[in-house]
Amino acid sequence: MDMELENINAYPEVCHKILDDLTEKLPGHLTYHSLSHIIDVANVCNRYIDYYMVSERAARLIRIAAVAHDYGYIYTPVEHEERSIVEIHPLLNGYSDSEISVISGLIRATKVPQQPQNLYEEIIADADLDYLGRDDYGAISEGLYKEFLHFGVVKNESDWLELQVKFLDGHRFNTSWAKMHRSDSKQRVLQKLRNELNSRNLSKKAS
Repeated sequence: MDMELENINAYPEVCHKILDDLTEKLPGHLTYHSLSHIIDVANVCNRYIDYYMVSERAARLIRIAAVAHDYGYIYTPVEHEERSIVEIHPLLNGYSDSEISVISGLIRATKVPQQPQNLYEEIIADADLDYLGRDDYGAISEGLYKEFLHFGVVKNESDWLELQVKFLDGHRFNTSWAKMHRSDSKQRVLQKLRNELNSRNLSKKAS
């Protein structure tokens, strides 16, 4: 899935440096935490910025965090949010300590389980998991399944279904927009996964 960055001229120079690094250095086995995912999150954030009429200064910081939130995956999937914060710090020349603190908080807001502390953090948290309530959930989640197989998070489809049902059941969108436009669709996805999992479990019992 090739994606293009919308409203590209609104992104500060550091974002393009980060995206160039990601393009060059992200491992090929990342079938979910890929450049396409990062651009998708940035594009969703861009729409939230317009919807909530976020100030230009705050929007700039949200955009930096959006393109940088999975930067740590270049190095490791473990605590990748903190690694992202550390690795992009040298790139943030010209940004104040308070701005860097805001960017760090935004990146941390994407860590699961998400615990955003303000509207801007709610925006990036919801953008990161926007696909849960979209029509392309199936295609995107397939990439996550393959990535989890690679890392040994799951061993088979049954493990995957159990994990997804648990995750979607515990997840809640934060912003008013996502609650209105994504929650119902996510619940339909969850019910479909539950039905599939129940069917598999019944088949196991019958065999």
